[in-house]
Amino acid sequence: MHLPAPGPLFRRVYRKAPSPWTYAIEAIGRKRDRAPAKLDVMTSVGGKDADILQVMIRSLSDSHPKDRIDFWLFHMHLGPEQLAGLTRFCEGLDNLDLHIVHVTQHKEFAELSKLGRKPFGARFLWYLAHEYLPGDLDRVIYLDPLDVIVMDDLLPFLNQPLMGRMVAACRELPFLPPILARPATEADLEPRAMARTRRVMHGVINSGGMVLNLARMRKEDRGLAPYLGMGRLIAEKTELPFGDQGLFSMTHGSDYVRAHDRYNLRFHMAPQGRIRPAMAHFAGRIAKPFHLRFDPGQEDLILSLLQRTGRQALPLNATQNIKAQDLPYYRLWWDICARTPVHDRIAPLADRFAAKVTAEDQPMHSVV
Repeated sequence: MHLPAPGPLFRRVYRKAPSPWTYAIEAIGRKRDRAPAKLDVMTSVGGKDADILQVMIRSLSDSHPKDRIDFWLFHMHLGPEQLAGLTRFCEGLDNLDLHIVHVTQHKEFAELSKLGRKPFGARFLWYLAHEYLPGDLDRVIYLDPLDVIVMDDLLPFLNQPLMGRMVAACRELPFLPPILARPATEADLEPRAMARTRRVMHGVINSGGMVLNLARMRKEDRGLAPYLGMGRLIAEKTELPFGDQGLFSMTHGSDYVRAHDRYNLRFHMAPQGRIRPAMAHFAGRIAKPFHLRFDPGQEDLILSLLQRTGRQALPLNATQNIKAQDLPYYRLWWDICARTPVHDRIAPLADRFAAKVTAEDQPMHSVV
């Protein structure tokens, strides 16, 4: 028996079908006057800009004034001065305890980074969260370190039913029909299958904000072997890059339960004003917040150019653009940053970049 090809009505229903689940869970989980609670949150970071993590931590602390936060910082190569600076900063936050987790499988994560053609192997560290976190911890929130800010209560996200799935996460492309994928095989890397596989390799989920099912991960407890095997197969059969969310999707398929998009709002790509974010993510063709700080005159210039041209976005360079709806999020990020020690180091650099991209000889003026 052959099922008929899906028509336009089916596609519309399929696109919207998961939404009632996420809205119902959100409505049940949110309480206006809930009791103080404990939240476990983790991230993984590496490189010379690790101090920018202060901004995300500050936003997390500010958004949960009555709660107790255990914050788990995974790293491989951070130096003593970097760790000491982050420790001093966190000691000034009354509701947050920092736990530094040194991951020692340097060789394996370096190989994943090389296979995926992505720098910073720290992006993959959450794969082994269950091996390093306390055994009585069944779930933990993972947040990207440098390009997200927390704006509202994350406890409903942490407590979301996981339904036995590996993670709770938002879809990578929330405004397209969801893709249902099984773990990839060698056949999926053949040329005739690559159109669909490319999308899976980009990520069925977005890993900027997730709840990790540590109990499930411990039960399976296969370490990095499945990821290394899949990464080697991809590198052997293709020349395509992949990151942590893409490799997870190729290895596990659609082994996730969908979370409400407010817990990972990629505002640059979202319809303006439709979702009130609990976590805002500077993702997509957009400059990272620590690279770009507009002053009021530059914001007025951008809004004026958008109005005159009727465009939704202005180019900053060959790969990034700016929309009117982005500006409040940059402003908020820098308001939070101003209350952290890292501000004085990065603000002059961001001001210089803003002056460069708004200069008259730059791409945003060429669209007029």
